[in-house]
Amino acid sequence: MSNYLSMNKKQLLHQFNTLGWSKRRISRETGIHRKTVAKYLNQNVPEVPADFLGEKGQSVPEVPADFLSKKRQSKPQQATESLPLTNSKSLLAHLDFIAEKLELDLTAQRVYQDLVEERDYKGSYYSVKRYMAKCKKKTPKYFERLSTFPGKEAQVDYGDGPKIWDGNKMRKTWVFKMTLSHSKHAYEELVWSQKMESFFRSHENAFKAFGGVPESVKIDNLKSAVLTANLYEPEINPAYLAFCDHWGIAPNPCAPYHPEQKGRVEKDVGYTKSNALKGREFKSIDEANLFLKHWNKRWARTRIHGTVKKQVWQMFTGVERKYLKPLKEKPFPYFNIGKRKVDVYGHIEVKGSYYSVPHYLIGKQVDIRFNDLYVKSLFENEVVSSHKATPNKGSVRSKAEHRPPEKPVNQEQEEMFHLARAKKVGANCFRLIYKMLSMDDIRSIHKVRGIMTLIKKYPAKILNEACDIALGRYTYSFQMVKSLCELLEKDDYIEESALLQEHELIRDLTEYQSIIDQ
Repeated sequence: MSNYLSMNKKQLLHQFNTLGWSKRRISRETGIHRKTVAKYLNQNVPEVPADFLGEKGQSVPEVPADFLSKKRQSKPQQATESLPLTNSKSLLAHLDFIAEKLELDLTAQRVYQDLVEERDYKGSYYSVKRYMAKCKKKTPKYFERLSTFPGKEAQVDYGDGPKIWDGNKMRKTWVFKMTLSHSKHAYEELVWSQKMESFFRSHENAFKAFGGVPESVKIDNLKSAVLTANLYEPEINPAYLAFCDHWGIAPNPCAPYHPEQKGRVEKDVGYTKSNALKGREFKSIDEANLFLKHWNKRWARTRIHGTVKKQVWQMFTGVERKYLKPLKEKPFPYFNIGKRKVDVYGHIEVKGSYYSVPHYLIGKQVDIRFNDLYVKSLFENEVVSSHKATPNKGSVRSKAEHRPPEKPVNQEQEEMFHLARAKKVGANCFRLIYKMLSMDDIRSIHKVRGIMTLIKKYPAKILNEACDIALGRYTYSFQMVKSLCELLEKDDYIEESALLQEHELIRDLTEYQSIIDQ
């Protein structure tokens, strides 16, 4: 298991820090140890003003010596007398033991096994099971009621909505609900799905209804917001992180299997379903949402909240609304996310079209973000390519900078590339390549490519001389140049045009004249 936080988790810590949250609060909300929070936040610590700690000479209050011992004893021990009575004689001698196991939240099966092994229990498992059920009824779990400052938090949740005609068939809907934690003022609407785009647009509709944006959003572990639920390090959906960054809010997922952490909105969803929607039928989803607006204005916001004993609308307008952050001018540019493997041509496929990425990513997997306007590729959280999206399937969008520097873009540039390389070899090589490219022969470019491969195998002097011989013979062939290079490398080639004038086998012309005279 890694000892390092993921990039998403680091980003969350810094978002909470910019909101002014203390390290203790960040630790409590995220489940990360306070020392770990401090370590990552202190990696880039701004300079602290001189008067930050108060007036000069002000001392820090001392911690009482018995503080820790008092803290340890603050949790009351469950007395045996507080446990329910039992008619089982076999259990009477073990009530104190059972009380200890209850504090550890062990199952009845585990308590029974421990009783048998540690206390020589002779009774039945079902006696233990029935008694444990009695104990749990009498000792309900404690939940702490947390107060929230104005504008600090909103909670989001979905609930089952009524079936509504969508034009073709009866279709299931969902109740989206966002509740401000301080004033309990809420926004609700019916939607067709919980997919990302609908999830984001519902957020923005709620912000518009509130006239501002809260600092953080408490969310459930649905896939549109959280890819992997985890008690200590949930993996936030990158698209939702980008959405939150756009609006300047911090996402704060609930711990898995702890819906009570967003209890305000949980109750609000139930209130909406029972008070507004139950027993009603709607002809369309638009009609349903118009009714919900009326219901919120007439009944939901004017009610006296059962917990705070104040009117919801008065708490919102009188206190919380002024603490909300202002709205953005433009909505978040929604995009889809995905993963693609870069093909051998240096492209990725998105919705039937192909988009280039840097050549060094061939064979690797990249993250993509795309919509109807653009396609972006990311590698290790860095944007490596960006293209305008094309609606035409089969289209190819390429950029020259994504190709290897030695690879030309088109045939004209390829010809210039080969001529430049030939010139470095020598004048004869340049003349031969130029002559071949000037010919009206579609196969010439393939022959030139072959000759250029000989640069890696033979010295420039040999290749240049072979090209000179090929020019003299008017033979513009890759195979000829290759054969000449092989002969020149072995010193076996004799230039045919260089006729010998003197040799021991060649007679003098006077000898031929004497033969004629005879």
